Amino acid sequence: MIHTCHWPACPKRVPPAMWGCREHWFTLPKPLRDLIWNEYRPGQELTKTPSVRYLEAAARVRDWISGQARGKETP
Repeated sequence: MIHTCHWPACPKRVPPAMWGCREHWFTLPKPLRDLIWNEYRPGQELTKTPSVRYLEAAARVRDWISGQARGKETP
């Protein structure tokens, strides 16, 4: 299974259980990294059944990234 970093346009391959590459993971504010880890459940990358709360956390991270592109800085 090929899994790439969830940062938009990042082609780096990462293990399936990882959200993203080291560079982009640590670009996220710690509260957002914590949010992703708190909602992650081991094995969800294999079953392809992340929880609704995990999907909401991922959407919040995408919104933050999008905000960075527009010049906002609030997590």
